[in-house]
Amino acid sequence: MTADESSSDQVPTAADRVNVVLVAEAAEALDKLQSRTRMKKVDVVNRALRLYEFIDSEIRAGNKILIRDEEGKDYLVKLLY
Repeated sequence: MTADESSSDQVPTAADRVNVVLVAEAAEALDKLQSRTRMKKVDVVNRALRLYEFIDSEIRAGNKILIRDEEGKDYLVKLLY
């Protein structure tokens, strides 16, 4: 995302409208994220999809995704397909 894309004065345009039925675990995760971030559900879903696409493209390019905890220990993130 560029600095221009993150500007708060820009209103995104709808590129596609999708109706989705979420499994219970996904609905709970969406509710938790909405509560923690105070974002609209549509914004949480849009960010989640962009993050998933980024992670997927990096892994497919042969790169690794790591999480580093507060103590400095690294954990490899793996996506199961």
